[in-house]
Amino acid sequence: MWTAVVLIATAVSTMTPTNVGATVPASSDANDNQRKKRNEWTYTFPVSGPEVYYPRDHLNYPAADLTGCRQLVRAPISGVVVDVRDTDRWDAAIDDPGTRGGLTITLHGDDAVRYYFSHLGRLMVAKGQRVQSGQKIATVGQSGNAKTTLCHLHFGISRICPMSEQNLRRGEIWPQPYLDDWKRGINTSPNREVQRLTRGSPSACVVAAAAQRRGGDG
Repeated sequence: MWTAVVLIATAVSTMTPTNVGATVPASSDANDNQRKKRNEWTYTFPVSGPEVYYPRDHLNYPAADLTGCRQLVRAPISGVVVDVRDTDRWDAAIDDPGTRGGLTITLHGDDAVRYYFSHLGRLMVAKGQRVQSGQKIATVGQSGNAKTTLCHLHFGISRICPMSEQNLRRGEIWPQPYLDDWKRGINTSPNREVQRLTRGSPSACVVAAAAQRRGGDG
């Protein structure tokens, strides 16, 4: 039974629509008929402004923390906003991993890749909204556990999962090489790396969701 659940969840998480009415990830909506094809994917560096810095590493898992307090956060690619957390519920005394991001946005890109933005300030989009590459979606803020650090944007890239989970959404591959290229105007897509990762660990969505239900962070 468990094997069947893993196979079904994996199949759903890796499907990409080819036409209106095709099977799509659970969070897709009617806007999917506007999904851009591979040769139309255009990437934008996600933070506007000068001297945006991001380290080459990140604590415990792949992600990037970009400086630029109160600067604009832009969609790196066209897609649909599938989740917006507009209330900062992080409590330092509890330090729940699921609320550390504070104000967050999750974007399912037209490239079948999930983009996660956290520690945001002002939010400029709503759940279910279609956005274009380069569109303003928020500002860099200090929500969540960023209250105890410098103001920054947490940026994560991962596969699209068919259920809610935190451990993959917060970051599954290193964004830095893609950020480097987008900053230089090079249109490099993380799609192939994400798909390779998905094929190599097909049950990761199920495992991450189970860990979250148990209250774990691993």
